[in-house]
Amino acid sequence: HLPSSHDYRHWHGSRRTSPPLIASRTHTATSFSSDNQVEIVKVADDGAKLILQFSSNDDDNNSDNNYNGDGESSNINSQSATSTYHASWLWSNDPHQVLPPGQRKSTPGQWRSKSRPMIREAKIIHCNISDTFIPTGKGINVPGPTLEDSSHPLPVYGDYPAWMAATTMSAADGSRRKNGKTSCRPYLQISWSTTPPITSNQGFPCSNAANVNAIDESSSIYDIEWLQRFRYDDESRLQKLKRTQVRPLHAIRNDGPPLWYSTPESKTDLGSLYPDEDMSKHYVSNGLMNVDYTSIIRDDGQALQEGLFRLLNSVFRDGAAIVSNTPFSHHHHHHHSEGSTTSNNDASQLSQALETMPEDDLPVAKVAKAMSGGSLSHESLYGDTYHIRVCEQTCSNPAFTTSALPMPMPMQQDLAYYESPPGVKIIHCAMNGRAVSGGETTLVDAMAAAHRLRELRPKSFETLTQCPATFTKQGGGASMTYRRPHIVLSEEEGWDINAVHWSPPQEGPVCLPPGQVERYHEAYADFERLLNGGEGDDELCRYAQEYTWEHKLRPGEMLVFNNRRMFHGRRGFSVAEGTSFEDRQRHLVACYTNIDDTLNSYRVLLREKGAASTPILNVGNGTNIVP
Repeated sequence: HLPSSHDYRHWHGSRRTSPPLIASRTHTATSFSSDNQVEIVKVADDGAKLILQFSSNDDDNNSDNNYNGDGESSNINSQSATSTYHASWLWSNDPHQVLPPGQRKSTPGQWRSKSRPMIREAKIIHCNISDTFIPTGKGINVPGPTLEDSSHPLPVYGDYPAWMAATTMSAADGSRRKNGKTSCRPYLQISWSTTPPITSNQGFPCSNAANVNAIDESSSIYDIEWLQRFRYDDESRLQKLKRTQVRPLHAIRNDGPPLWYSTPESKTDLGSLYPDEDMSKHYVSNGLMNVDYTSIIRDDGQALQEGLFRLLNSVFRDGAAIVSNTPFSHHHHHHHSEGSTTSNNDASQLSQALETMPEDDLPVAKVAKAMSGGSLSHESLYGDTYHIRVCEQTCSNPAFTTSALPMPMPMQQDLAYYESPPGVKIIHCAMNGRAVSGGETTLVDAMAAAHRLRELRPKSFETLTQCPATFTKQGGGASMTYRRPHIVLSEEEGWDINAVHWSPPQEGPVCLPPGQVERYHEAYADFERLLNGGEGDDELCRYAQEYTWEHKLRPGEMLVFNNRRMFHGRRGFSVAEGTSFEDRQRHLVACYTNIDDTLNSYRVLLREKGAASTPILNVGNGTNIVP
């Protein structure tokens, strides 16, 4: 159900109360014509606010059974919506204040220094825009249509110019569909005043008429479609957050893909991204999307966009993916593939070759750079790429050790002691010999797990959002410490999970008030049990059993996962004595990419596929501004 104003105050006033379950997917077509209809309700508070009433004839928006993302239908009538815009917000987002490269000329603070301009008059105008891109001059100058991911109120990229010539028409004519080579879009025209005029009991002057003269310097004009996408009323913000919130429905599991794939929403999204293709054939038995290396990287080392998009889409939708048939991998005879570049007796040569190979030639670096736009990240401690091999008991890094460890490597996030941890981790399994027993890689969706912790142990969830942990890396040329809560909530909403941070091997003493110390340790134990499981059959352990992904990487496989969203671990392993050098080898090569660069690559590819409006689940840093 949609929240009433009372509902909203209830959960907004408490940072711990879960929001109402709502969702409504909106699709905005980029074209001259627009199905959006709008009326001005009133200009209020002496010109400080403008209230608009939106309606749409889009069948996708008016469905009586919008899927809410939790396996249920929600009777949401999105046919009509009322939204308030502040004069300060409209003034700060005036299209005239955006330069062609996309930079904004004015600042929000200048609204005050300009004597707080108020809305003197507001009008809805309907404009015919030529699809021949007539240079501006005659008629009225209006912002061109923007792409669905545009944060700017006019196009600074794409096929349309920033400003286009248009002629106004009546509201009745404006409601017609495309006609020949012209089509109609509604616009909002604002006239500004620094001294509010005398108003009547009906409020400030406003009009839905179409007879509009040329815009003067004290006026602004906005594309209604853009305004509707960036509504910031309570209802629309809730809908945006629900479209991007990671829940157990989206989490990978121990026996198959996320449950999201059984929903109608998944068929709609996947059908638009992969038309006429059965996506089930790309999922390996372990439940992750399988992408062939040769579909991502050509023989000359250049990236292939279709395979790259499939990989990025899987990582940002499911949290992880498998790249198969990676070269420079040692395959045994019982699972030999064409991706192998070595025979069964040159494991030593392969290991040495990987250690001495230039970084740019390593398959893991090629895939990482293709994903991030050309760069690796977080190289100061371990290098741009680093090797994980079976080694002696004296190894300082537990990732390199064998089952001599008393416990398997627990779930954790890499480099949590950084202010900005790595975004994506890529692990290439080059060798995993037959004498190596165990060593399965494990993953758990931390964002979904935090969501479930709030449901099962709300007090523990609250504690982990309030008590900062101490993440630290010291020794070996490192002296790094960073404090933050394990679960970070959004400041503006108070309940949405922005990020989760967890790394037991790299945590130091907490510095908390005495009254919080025991409460912190109790909450820590609950979340640890939810992530790692344990003895017993309580609801926390059952969640860990169901939602822990486990897979022993095979030579030629590359695991790619979002380090901000997914925690990873490893089962203990042992190496049989008296076996050949080849069979004893366990050699992985790994590296990181920055979350911003990698997410940018994904968004640009979505835009190029005409799917810029595709909802992107929270990547683990709270980014969800795209409508």
